[in-house]
Amino acid sequence: MKSYTENASYDWSENSVRIIATPTLVAKSTYFYVEEVGYFKTMSNYYTERENLNSYLIIFVLSGKGYLKYKGKSYTICKGQGIFIDCMEYQYYNSDTTDPWEILWVHFNGGTSHSYYQQFSKNNSPICNFEKNSIVPSILNQLILSHKDKNIRTELLCSKFLVELLTEFLLTITSHDSSETFLPEYIKNIMKDLDKSLLNKITLDMLSQKYSINKFHLEKEFKKFIGISPSEYVISKRISYSKELLKYSDIPVSEISFKTGIDNVSHFINLFKKREGITPLAFRKKWQSPR
Repeated sequence: MKSYTENASYDWSENSVRIIATPTLVAKSTYFYVEEVGYFKTMSNYYTERENLNSYLIIFVLSGKGYLKYKGKSYTICKGQGIFIDCMEYQYYNSDTTDPWEILWVHFNGGTSHSYYQQFSKNNSPICNFEKNSIVPSILNQLILSHKDKNIRTELLCSKFLVELLTEFLLTITSHDSSETFLPEYIKNIMKDLDKSLLNKITLDMLSQKYSINKFHLEKEFKKFIGISPSEYVISKRISYSKELLKYSDIPVSEISFKTGIDNVSHFINLFKKREGITPLAFRKKWQSPR
């Protein structure tokens, strides 16, 4: 494993805050936890260059301008923007010499931090653009205040704050265009068609022809608004319906497979187990009361 390296200029104002935390073993094994958190009113010579630090970093810019080099690309980050990076990767960030950063920031780890980062990195940019009324600065300030007045609840509360912070970053990149919060009519209609397709199978080619949209573009647009492909949407509906039948009826698994539009019972059982972790019969035994 490569060794940790860092070069930095700690050029910030006297009223800046930097808190180093030492998480308990319980926090490290169970929660999202803070490693360092703070507020910097940086000066013109502020910079950090590092690599191979097992930590994730979020920065929110309150004012000023700065720059980031990360994964071979260069970025300018200004007021109202945030960054989310994996500090195992090489990173270099610094303040603008004439309009230096004022930032809130947190180094964190634990929980499913890596999974949140992987989901965020699908955006292909470390930058988030937040609305003026974003709660991100408030959350970061809560993390600072919690560590200034530490007590038995601090680590649990900070885990909660970190989840809220990460959720805000993911919500922002999935709704960066406010128009995307409203489903286009044709997407709604496709969903209605798919809802009716448990028995009468509908293919991408059929949908493409019906709505006069290239099937590859249709699949891409559906996933952009719904989060999953049309085929995965149908599978999810079929599994949900089969769970209802397994819970609240005595219909044999073979018949449930047919009712959910899956002709091959073995395929149905494998599909169900892959998504639920148990077979349909085991699921039924788990949920049905003894008779």
